[in-house]
Amino acid sequence: MKLPNSTTIRGLAGLGLALAASASPLLAGAEDIIPLPQKLEVAQGNGFSLTPATTITYKDNQSKAAAELLAAALRPATGFPFQVKAADKAGKNTIHLDLSNKIEGIDGYALKVDDSSAHLRAATPGGLVSGVQTIRQLLPEAIFASAKQTTDWTLEPVTITDYAEYPWRGVMLDVSRYFLNKDYVLRYLDMMAMHKLNVFHWHLIDDCGWRIEIKKYPKLTEIGSKRGSGRFFHEGFYTQEDIKEVVAYAAKLNIEVVPEIEIPAHILSALCAYPHLGCTGKQFTVPDRHSISPEIYCAGKESTYEFLEDVMDEVVSLFPSKWVHIGGDEAKYARWKACPDCQARMKEHGLKSEKQLQGYMTDRIGKYLAKKDKVIIGWAEVLECGVDKKTGIMAWHKPSHASEGAKEGHPVVSSLVRHTYFDTPESKLPGEPPCATWTPPVSLKMAYDWHPTPKDVLGSPAAKNILGPNGAVWTDRFLHNRDVLHDKPGEGSTASEAYVDYLSLPRFAALAEVGWTAQDKRDYASFLQRMKPQYIRYQLANYNFRMPTPTLDIKRQSNGELVVKGESPIKGGTIRYTLDDSEPTANSKELTATLTAPEDAIFKAKTFAANGDASLTYTHIDATNKWRKFGTKIGEWKSGKVGNKKTMEVVFDATGHINQNGTYLITFIYTGGRERLDIDGIEVVRNDTDHVGKDIHHGFTGGSSKNNTYKIKVNNYETGASFKIKAQIYGDQGNDSNGVVLIKRQ
Repeated sequence: MKLPNSTTIRGLAGLGLALAASASPLLAGAEDIIPLPQKLEVAQGNGFSLTPATTITYKDNQSKAAAELLAAALRPATGFPFQVKAADKAGKNTIHLDLSNKIEGIDGYALKVDDSSAHLRAATPGGLVSGVQTIRQLLPEAIFASAKQTTDWTLEPVTITDYAEYPWRGVMLDVSRYFLNKDYVLRYLDMMAMHKLNVFHWHLIDDCGWRIEIKKYPKLTEIGSKRGSGRFFHEGFYTQEDIKEVVAYAAKLNIEVVPEIEIPAHILSALCAYPHLGCTGKQFTVPDRHSISPEIYCAGKESTYEFLEDVMDEVVSLFPSKWVHIGGDEAKYARWKACPDCQARMKEHGLKSEKQLQGYMTDRIGKYLAKKDKVIIGWAEVLECGVDKKTGIMAWHKPSHASEGAKEGHPVVSSLVRHTYFDTPESKLPGEPPCATWTPPVSLKMAYDWHPTPKDVLGSPAAKNILGPNGAVWTDRFLHNRDVLHDKPGEGSTASEAYVDYLSLPRFAALAEVGWTAQDKRDYASFLQRMKPQYIRYQLANYNFRMPTPTLDIKRQSNGELVVKGESPIKGGTIRYTLDDSEPTANSKELTATLTAPEDAIFKAKTFAANGDASLTYTHIDATNKWRKFGTKIGEWKSGKVGNKKTMEVVFDATGHINQNGTYLITFIYTGGRERLDIDGIEVVRNDTDHVGKDIHHGFTGGSSKNNTYKIKVNNYETGASFKIKAQIYGDQGNDSNGVVLIKRQ
């Protein structure tokens, strides 16, 4: 599934996002595969050139689906028919697929390309699908285009033996906070398959929307799938037929679909439809702003369990995965503490806390689903509820949960906030779209440089319990920043979909390599080189993505000059720069060789793709220019060298910086320490004795700053005179404070 060209991401152009568009065909190489194969050897020869007469053959019916998948992937860009037919073995001018029990490893495959054919073998159909994705990347990037391209379609001669490190290489997509239609979900599966990601964790239920049709309880979607009014009215759900289509399509791509059906919290949308499921029985309205609701399923009433079992009956009939995600996070227990039914349930079963009551509820649903050959998995909070050891744990906010869960025998999926929460921005650069702000940005490097298996588990028997990594794309920003992110009536859904693309790419690629490639083979510098053609693939596949800022090596010399080296992070791209604090454009100077810039230069740079798309602006900031807008640094205050809750005079030398008559601004900037710096005033003296002027007012800096700039007018400047600034400063609670003092002429 691909969006047509008319549905590109122009709707987000105002947010400074990279725009997906076509690019000229470029050749690829075996060294460019993502995720990196476990073993790859480039052979001698010219490679296998595909022609209109090339056929795709398969040995057995289990290989047929992968053969058809490959043909469907190759036809649009080549324009070749790629007839698919059965054959006992590989022949000339064929790509042959078959199953072999000699191939080992998770989703493992073996691929051999010579000058006349390609032979793909795997132990499972899923392994063949993995190999299909590798074949696509061995061809020129143009193979990802949806329309015919003209280029030489040659597969480089290679021998590849490959398999995944982890069986779970997943992505969570939140469609509750913001509904994304079926066609987009199918397209999202394509994006996942491109990266050999194999678990689609579908967050279908939350306070702000119920998105799955349950036929026995129609109000769940009649009421629970709608919220807001006017421009911000929002609705949507998946019919059971929609879900069957998504699950079937995912299976063709070797993707397992795991539904998340929240228990016991994050379910206000269900209580809006059926108030009796809560402890109070009150009628609620589906919220159109994000918060963590105190409302929760009543764990005491038997009718709650009857409802949940009915819902799960319909869920398991739709999803063949053995896993059902039951949420379990961020449950607030106030309603349970005040509920006679819940308290009676606790007394009946000897439960000492509401946390144990959540464990009881979770285990009861787990046992019910176990009868249907299903296993539950929940967010890490369920680990603290004492749930059954068979329950899967999805660690997110505390890395220690992954260790604890694995050591206790639970299956564990690592979805750690600092590495996999892709609803955060990649950086703090101006121009990033509205993203989660409760945790620091997750850069591409952060998404790459980590291991799903904790260090204290590596090499131990518990390591086998770590199933793999799971990315998370939450959509609650559509509630926080709805003025910006909500699709506008009559303008379709391309802007919201492009935003989700942007959050996902290129971090999908990092996640994919974390889950697929052995850690000792992973290298971030190598990854960045292999990403260069990957961005072209994104463009040609019409996926929106975050254009990377330039790859730069910047050093400041002892004389103050900047020495800048760089390379474009995208194939066929350029780096454009300025030195005067202006925004780089496509017409700015191109960085093609080592650049030496003067000390006072403000270096800014952007990546420009061949099609004109641009990255956000990188601005070089170091100790020399970090506070340039406040002027030139004339000194520092250090911990222990300022007053302790009482003023202390500290002298800073401004000689050479006060160099003519005029008005000067002196600013104090806190840089570290336990205490802020308070300033009661300053005095400037010339030649240690002549009083030039004073500015006596209280200011402070640290955490926040207020009135921390002081003004002095110099009327009788003398050449060769010294100028000192006497500051009355102190730490507000002690003397552990550090910072810099800067001066500029107004």
